[in-house]
Amino acid sequence: MKQKPFLLIMVVLIGVIIYAYNAPEKSPESASTLTPKQYIELVEKKKEARRAQDKQDETRESNKTR
Repeated sequence: MKQKPFLLIMVVLIGVIIYAYNAPEKSPESASTLTPKQYIELVEKKKEARRAQDKQDETRESNKTR
């Protein structure tokens, strides 16, 4: 009985260590750490991506109606 909680704690601890090691590589783009110029560039890039996605959606919808 004493062995099971120990193994569970070890598995959780190893999982947390692996997550903490890999998490910084996948950090999201955050506006709080950007300079004003970088923030404006980020906003413009997101707008352009959204416009491209909207255009692609419109093209798909027009092809479906044909």
